[in-house]
Amino acid sequence: MTKVELNVITSGNIPRSVKRDIESTFRDCYRRFGHRAPYKVEVLIVDRQSAMRVLLREEKVRRGITTSGDEEFICSHDAWRGYPRVICCLERLNELSKLARVGAVRHEAAHSALHGSLEYYIFSITEEYRHTAVIKGLDLSVLNQALYFVSVAVKDFEATRFLVQHNFINCQFAFALEWLQPSEQDKSAWKMAQENRQTKFIFLTALLKPMLFAHPLLALPRSKDISLEYQVQLARRVEELLEYLGNAERNRLLQVASMIAENSTDDTHRNVDSALRQAMSLA
Repeated sequence: MTKVELNVITSGNIPRSVKRDIESTFRDCYRRFGHRAPYKVEVLIVDRQSAMRVLLREEKVRRGITTSGDEEFICSHDAWRGYPRVICCLERLNELSKLARVGAVRHEAAHSALHGSLEYYIFSITEEYRHTAVIKGLDLSVLNQALYFVSVAVKDFEATRFLVQHNFINCQFAFALEWLQPSEQDKSAWKMAQENRQTKFIFLTALLKPMLFAHPLLALPRSKDISLEYQVQLARRVEELLEYLGNAERNRLLQVASMIAENSTDDTHRNVDSALRQAMSLA
C-alpha cells in the first residue's frame, strides 16, 4: 500500500492528545482500507462549532457555493482543493462517547477514501428533473438544495457500507445511536415546513441523510458478531426521527430510502442520479 500523506492541522485550543488520537484513527483506517486509501489527506481540527461555521461559510462565499446544512455537522469533508480534506469540530466530538467519537472519525476517513476528488462534490441536474420541478412548482434553488441533501445522503450510505465491509461495525452503531437524536426543534420546523410545498420537500430530502446512514447497519444479517440489541435500538431511533411526520409522508420517505439503498451501485454519480429520481416523488 502506498503511504498516505496525512497532514493534521489544529486551530484553537486543541490538546496534543486529541490530535494524536485523531491522526492515529485515520492512519489505522487507511491501513485497513488498503488500495482504497487516498494518497493525500488534510485534516483540520477546530476547537469550537462557531469557528467551524465561520470557516465553512467563508469558504463557500469564496467558491460561490449556495447550498447549506453542513455547518452544523460534527465533522465535514470536501475535496475543493483536488484532494480530500476533513474538518473535525472538537466541541461536537466531545459530546459523544469514546466509541462514538472513533466512529465519527472513521466515518470521515471512509469519505476521504471514497469521495476524495472534486467530481464527488459536483452534481448536475438534468433537463428531466428541471421539467419535473416546474410541473411540481419547485424553484431551481429548491431543487439545487434538494440535490445537495440527496448527494450527502447517498455518500453517507456509501461511507457506512464501506466501513461495514471493512468490519468497522460497533463504532458505527455507537456513532449512529448518539448522532441520530430526534429534537423538539425538528418537530417545530416540520410544523412550519409542511405548510409550504417547497420547504416541505427540502425538509423531507434532508431526512434521507440519517436514514441512509443507518441503512447498511440495519441491513446486516444476524450473527454472533452483530449485536441484536444495537440493531433494535437503531431501528427504534429511526422510527423516533420520523414519528412526528404524518403517516403518508413517513411511509413515502421510508419507501424512497429503501429504493435508493436497493438500487445503489459502486458508482456515486449514478447513485445520486437514481436517488434524486426517487426523491422527486416526495415533492
